[in-house]
Amino acid sequence: MKKPFFIVFLLSIILGSCKFITPPERNTPIICLTFDDQKSGVFTYAFPLMQEYGYRGTCYVNSQYLYGPKNMSLAQIQTLHNDYNWEIGGHSLRHEDLAELTYEEAEYTISQDYWNLYNWGFHPRSFAMPRGKCPLEYYPIITKYYEYLRGCNDYAMHIPLNVQGLGYLAFQSSWTADIYKERIRRGIANGEDLIILGFHAIEEPDNIYGTNCPVSEFAEILRYINHLGLEVLPLSEAVDKLNK
Repeated sequence: MKKPFFIVFLLSIILGSCKFITPPERNTPIICLTFDDQKSGVFTYAFPLMQEYGYRGTCYVNSQYLYGPKNMSLAQIQTLHNDYNWEIGGHSLRHEDLAELTYEEAEYTISQDYWNLYNWGFHPRSFAMPRGKCPLEYYPIITKYYEYLRGCNDYAMHIPLNVQGLGYLAFQSSWTADIYKERIRRGIANGEDLIILGFHAIEEPDNIYGTNCPVSEFAEILRYINHLGLEVLPLSEAVDKLNK
C-alpha cells in the first residue's frame, strides 16, 4: 500500500519543481489594403465591400490621370478621403518610370504630384514607387515630401519598420484569393507585424496589365481577413501605430 503513495509523492515533487513555460504569443499583423493608379473599380466595387467590415484603404494616385471611364474622378477620391477617412498617397504625376527620368524630371513629377494632392486637401504622407523602382540618388526628392515609401517587393516586415522600404504583394490577374490567404497565414506564423496587400484594377476583365482582381476574389480576401479578426488600417496609420 505504501508503494503507490510513494510514487504519487515522488511525482508531486518532480512536477512541483518543473517550470511550465507558456509559448509567447505570436504577433498578429496589421493588414493594409492599398490601391494603385486610381482605378474606377476601387470606388465601384472595393469601397462598398470594405464598408461592410468598416475597413479603410490607401489609394496611390497619379494626379494627372483623374479622368476617363476606367479611372476615379477627383470627386470620388475626395469622397473616400473626406467622408470615409481613407488615405490618399502620391504615385507621381503620370506613373512615370523614375529610373528613366533625369533628376530634374523626377523632381518635377514627384513634387508637382505632391502639391496637387496637398492643394486638394489630402495632405499625403506616403508614396508608392511607380513601376516599383527608383534610383538611390532620387530618394532625397521623395523623402523631402513623404514620410513613408512603399516599394514593389514582398518580404516579412517586423518592428521597427524600414519606413523608406515598405514591401507589398500585388495581386495578379491569374491569382485567386488563396494566394493572399496563404500570405497572411505565413505572416502570422512568422510573427510579422505588417502585411501590405496591393491591388490595381478591380473587376476590369479587359485590363491589359495583368493586374485585375475579380470582385469575387476581393470579397473572399476580405471575408478571410475578417474571419481571422485582423486589424485593417490605412498604411500611414498602421506604420504610425507600429513604430510609435
